[in-house]
Amino acid sequence: MSEDRVKEIEQSAEEIVESFVEAAEGLPIKRETYYSHEVYNIMRPDGEPSSGGERSEFRERFIEIMPGSDEDGNLRVEVARWAR
Repeated sequence: MSEDRVKEIEQSAEEIVESFVEAAEGLPIKRETYYSHEVYNIMRPDGEPSSGGERSEFRERFIEIMPGSDEDGNLRVEVARWAR
């Protein structure tokens, strides 16, 4: 690139920056406040415990749709197959 072309680009860049500065002078100043919330383990309040019948019914429905179970009726899953 020629020396004249470089100077021309620098001059037009300066003109662009100056026009942005002039345009920004009329903008209102906005004050903002930022808050940091470092609250961990937010838990919902517990309600009344469910009845034994409700829990038993849930367990039966869960066992019906679970992919696999052992002889005791416990859920059987594969662990970290992708990590081998």
